Amino acid sequence: MSGWVTVCRRLYRRAARTFPYEFRAVCGDGLEQLGEDVVPLVWQQQGTVGMIRLFADLAMRLPYEYLSTWISKAKELTMTDDVFEGTWTAKSEDSQWDVRDNPKPQQACCRFEATETGYLMVAYGIVDGKAVAERPQAISTDGRRRPLLDLNGRPIPGVPSGAVAFGSRSDSQTLEIGAEVDGKVLSAGTYKVSADGKTLTATNEGVGPKGPYKSVWVFERVVPDPYVPQG
Repeated sequence: MSGWVTVCRRLYRRAARTFPYEFRAVCGDGLEQLGEDVVPLVWQQQGTVGMIRLFADLAMRLPYEYLSTWISKAKELTMTDDVFEGTWTAKSEDSQWDVRDNPKPQQACCRFEATETGYLMVAYGIVDGKAVAERPQAISTDGRRRPLLDLNGRPIPGVPSGAVAFGSRSDSQTLEIGAEVDGKVLSAGTYKVSADGKTLTATNEGVGPKGPYKSVWVFERVVPDPYVPQG
């Protein structure tokens, strides 16, 4: 590989790191990796003209992403929406993971969507280099006990028959959830949003098929939300 291509790859990687933090929080190192993969191909197929186009596209995208981020932050200042609703990405270095025989995810995200009875929560991430997603979880906040079933009303593998789930909001910033069977606690969790609405701390503990577990995840709100159309 020529020295010129190596220099271009390095420049592309540095340029990718200048994108807004919120953009990189969602994309991870995807844009940097794109440069690693694409630069040699563009040089081989299109030469100098192709390289100019590649960097020009990156240069035009950068101010757009900053403008989009600023607009989203301005909207946040006037929002009165639910503090939980939205997409959150984990700060792994600030999180704790004690789950037997299950490796700690390298990346973790969760999303809350408001429903008539509470929230729908979806968690996903990367474990051992592979994309994974947990079973979507319906969270009720009225304190009522409901059968612990999947979203289609079917039994969940590994969950004892007769198990019930419940949840409540102890205050506007805190969700408390749990599950039990025959009076025995299976799991308990707390989700608490910081006063500024930017950080979510999720604490979960209980007894699973492989024994006791506990995790404490610290998430940051993703802005702009990748699941909300930006216009």
